Order: sequence, then structure tokens, then C-alpha cells
Amino acid sequence: MDQDLASRPAQFADRLSRAQGRKARRYSATAKMTREEHNELEAAAKSDGRALGEWAREVLLREARRLSVDPTFTEIVAIRQLLNSTLRSVACGAVMTPEAFQAELQGIRSSKHKAAAEVMQQYAATEAGQ
Repeated sequence: MDQDLASRPAQFADRLSRAQGRKARRYSATAKMTREEHNELEAAAKSDGRALGEWAREVLLREARRLSVDPTFTEIVAIRQLLNSTLRSVACGAVMTPEAFQAELQGIRSSKHKAAAEVMQQYAATEAGQ
């Protein structure tokens, strides 16, 4: 018996068990690419232990659902704002009172999302210009 034919029932059973309990997938998204790009994607899927289609589906959905600005990035921008404002006071010889520091923190809390979005736009503009 041919090796490929002998493994087909097992492959079908494996695919069937993966499909049970989830909604039917009827739509596809495609992209044209070079053979080298395709090989790169296959290698990434294989290193993750999954079929290319399953891996690609997860990556596409993760990117589609991704927040425009990452919360971690937002907090890094907030820390940068805090450092800049406190170091500016120190560099100018001023003493920051606890009240002024709290006011600065409150201002950063309210502006950090906008500041992070602006920094991301700067990065996007820089990448687009390259």
C-alpha cells in the first residue's frame, strides 16, 4: 500500500478534530509574493509548529485587531515625558515641589495617549520617506 494513501485517514481525522467546535471558515484572503517570501512564511509557520494557513490567519487577525498605539509604547512615552519635564527643572536649577511633581504626573496621565500617537505618526512618516 502506498505510504501517502495509508496516512490519509489519519490526516483526515486530525483535520476533522481541529474543525469541531468552531465556526466554519468560508472566506479567504490572498496575497501575491515571491517564492523567497513564500519560503520565509512557510519557515515561520513551521517553526511555530503550525500549517502555513493557520499561522497566516492568526498573524493577519492579530494585526487587524492590534491597537493603533501599543499600551507599552504609550507608557514608555509617558516616562520620557516625565524625565524631560523633571530633568528640565533640575537643569535650570529649579526645585520641583511635591505638588508640582503631582501636577506634572497628572498632566502626563491626561496627555500620554495623544503624545504616543504623535510619536507613532513621526515614525510612520520617517518610514514612508525611506
